[in-house]
Amino acid sequence: MTGKKLTPLGKYISKALTDKDMTKTQLAATVGMSPPYLSYILYGMRSGEKYLPAITAALELDPHKVAKLTAA
Repeated sequence: MTGKKLTPLGKYISKALTDKDMTKTQLAATVGMSPPYLSYILYGMRSGEKYLPAITAALELDPHKVAKLTAA
């Protein structure tokens, strides 16, 4: 993903992964998607709308903040 930047949502999810000591691969497996697809969501190449509720729950994220970041 050279040259690509994390979206604000991607940064929020990445920070939560670090805080929970969880890898992207573990999160992808938990929510039932492939690790590359998770990266597409983090870098804004896919909306991931279908998976956001599961990601939010798995990482115990603030759903209001997730909604705000996806609307931005």
